[in-house]
Formats: sequence, C-alpha cells, structure tokens
Amino acid sequence: MPNFSEHIKFFTFLLYMFYPSKTTLIVAGVWASLLLPGWALPIEPMLSNTGGRFLKAVASELEPAVGTFEVAFSPNEGAEQLVVRVIDSTKLDLRVLAYSFTSARVTQAILRAQKRGVKIYMVADEQNNLSSTASPKARAALSALVTAGANVRVTSAYPIHHDKVIIADGQTVQTGSYNYSEAAASKNSENVFVNWNNPRLAQLYAKHFERNWSTAKKFEPSF
Repeated sequence: MPNFSEHIKFFTFLLYMFYPSKTTLIVAGVWASLLLPGWALPIEPMLSNTGGRFLKAVASELEPAVGTFEVAFSPNEGAEQLVVRVIDSTKLDLRVLAYSFTSARVTQAILRAQKRGVKIYMVADEQNNLSSTASPKARAALSALVTAGANVRVTSAYPIHHDKVIIADGQTVQTGSYNYSEAAASKNSENVFVNWNNPRLAQLYAKHFERNWSTAKKFEPSF
C-alpha cells in the first residue's frame, strides 16, 4: 500500500514545480508541515531549480534588547532629523542600504561625514534610482557622493532592493519604513527606528549589508 507521507511529499513538490513562486513555496511548506509534523520542506534543492530567483530560507535572529531606542515619524514629525542625527554621529564608517535616495538633507549629512574622514559604503536600488522614469535627483545625489569619495554601488539582483538601513560605526542601527527621499520627509506616513549602541544588532545588519554589497555593481557618475 502506498505510503501516505510519501504521497504528501510528492504532491508538495509537484505543486511547487508547476507553480514556481515564492507564495507557492511558503503555502506548500506550511501545508506539508501541518499534515506531516516534523517534516520540513527542503528549501535549498527546490531553490536550485528556480534560476536563483529566491534566497535560501534561514532562521530569524533573536537578540536581547541592548542600548537605547529612539523613534520618530513623518510627515514632519522628526523622522528626517533623526536619520540625519545618526549620520552626524558617525566617526569611523557608515553603511547605507537604500531604495529611494533623493533627499538633499540626507545627502548633505553623508557628505559631511565623508569630509570628516568617515568611510562611506552604500548600496541602492538600481531601477528605482537610475531608470529612465526615476527622479534625476537620485542620480545627482549618488553622483555627488561618489565624487566626494564615497563607495556607492547599485543592485538589480532583487525585484526591489527595499532596505532602508544605516549602520553607524558598527554600533548603531537605523531602520524603519522611511525612504531617504523628500516625499518620505514631508508627505508620506513613515517611521524611523534607531537602536543606539547595540553592536550585536549592528553585526547582524552588517552581514545583511555584505550580502547585498556582493550582488551590486559600482555606480559610475555620468556628467
């Protein structure tokens, strides 16, 4: 008599192979785990058949609360000022992950950091900042940073590079919904979260930064 669990496993793989999407992968995995407790959908072999469209699933990280938390919001409720204050506090190195990058004030703050001798590393979404439909302010801002000596890369490795993260001196992390754009500061409903002085959290985000940095290419200004 056919083994029930083997039927479930086979159907799960079949479902994914005919409908290869991230949603199907998640649904199939949850469905199979409910029917077969203790059996985990083997993500890595399945991802190898998707042309690298999705990353391997890994466990989340649980860390104790350390340091000081600070939050701000927008429009016009201190979000941009808090982002700028994080940048202005940096003394050694600054790592930035960005989706939109058109904010003049954030650009100016990074330029000030560069002038102080801070090492700047940035990864930005290529499509959203450099496509024919992107705001020319994005290219101008990235060009200004590179001209000043910052290390700037752009990535098209993901459908959307949607990170909004700043890592300051390997100690402090700024994240949240806030894009580094004028609209985020004055029009959109956004949030900024800063964890000051949490080296372990900064280390985790730095690992994420390095992954994205490795997918990106050097941005070359065009004047």
